[in-house]
Amino acid sequence: MILNRSENDEEREITEAFWNKQISILKTSYINTIIIILNIVIFIYSLAAGNTFVAKYDHRSDLLVAGLDYYRIITSMFLHSDLEHLFSNMLALFFVGANVEHDIGHIPYVILYFLSGIAGNLVSTYYDCLTGQFIPAIGASGAVFGVVGAVVVIVFFGRKKLRKGSNLMLRLGLMIALSVYSGFTADNIDNAAHIGGLIGGILITLFITIAGRKNYTMEEWL
Repeated sequence: MILNRSENDEEREITEAFWNKQISILKTSYINTIIIILNIVIFIYSLAAGNTFVAKYDHRSDLLVAGLDYYRIITSMFLHSDLEHLFSNMLALFFVGANVEHDIGHIPYVILYFLSGIAGNLVSTYYDCLTGQFIPAIGASGAVFGVVGAVVVIVFFGRKKLRKGSNLMLRLGLMIALSVYSGFTADNIDNAAHIGGLIGGILITLFITIAGRKNYTMEEWL
């Protein structure tokens, strides 16, 4: 006797396989986990230390242009204005960052994260010079957008292995468009840092992919 498996059973198996894969990825993406923990710990400390601590390490374009406090390009990436700001960035890192680290490797991920954040802050500095408005800024958004930019490259190079009927590329495009759009419609958002991080992430991952001859299976993105 031949038993026909129902479509529900097949969908259930696909879903279980996906989440099992995700759990495995989250467990092994320890660089991403360390970055998230650092952001959380520094945020908690900043609440206790107060505005003086934030002001000492935030992004100040006027000081950077004057040749002062270059460390702010990096330290500002680990500061957040409030819990919502922290949560939105860390949530994106928790899922997207883990998959990117899994795909490109631990050391390349460190390079991607920090260079994307630096690129975002440099573009922000350039934009501030153009507008003449030097407003202090904080947040990991530039680096997070760099990680999203990495996904663009990963999906592009692995698109031939996507499951038939997958709309991953469409969802990715809509996610990026919505993120950029929401930045322009909201107040107190450093869009220059977002765009700089996004472009930086794309270029850095493109280099990592070509130089390292990476081959993406797309299993974890389905």
